[in-house]
Amino acid sequence: MISTAAAPAALEELSFYIGRAYYNYKLLLERTLREFGLDRLVTPGMGHLLFARFEEDDCIIRDLAEKTRLSFPTLTVMLRKMEKAGLVRSRRDPQDGRAVRIQLTPLGRSIRPKCRKVLARLNSVLGSGLPMEEVIRARKALARMIDNMRRDEESGG
Repeated sequence: MISTAAAPAALEELSFYIGRAYYNYKLLLERTLREFGLDRLVTPGMGHLLFARFEEDDCIIRDLAEKTRLSFPTLTVMLRKMEKAGLVRSRRDPQDGRAVRIQLTPLGRSIRPKCRKVLARLNSVLGSGLPMEEVIRARKALARMIDNMRRDEESGG
């Protein structure tokens, strides 16, 4: 028989906190995208790719994966959605026919100011009441967790 006394302790595990954070973040993001009129173009998960393109447009997918720290399967799915929404276009690299370049469309470039406002709102909510040192520690801890998950994926874990 399974002891119910262990259940509350299990819900205090890191993986459950990450899961709760993910779902609450996703709801916050969807609500904020609606507030700024971006919900018909941008979906959760696209932000990494949009902001990477805002910083440096027209790059090779491999470089985009490194910059965003997203896995290739995730990246591929998101780029297809972004192409379908008319935010980016892809084309073969003229110097290396095996490589694919990703570039913002005029529509993709036009939403930059609103995307920056969405980002500011999200960061304001997420960091509310936290000293900058805690925000920095949280970013570093999350970055390590992301690296751990990527290594596990790459090793077939």
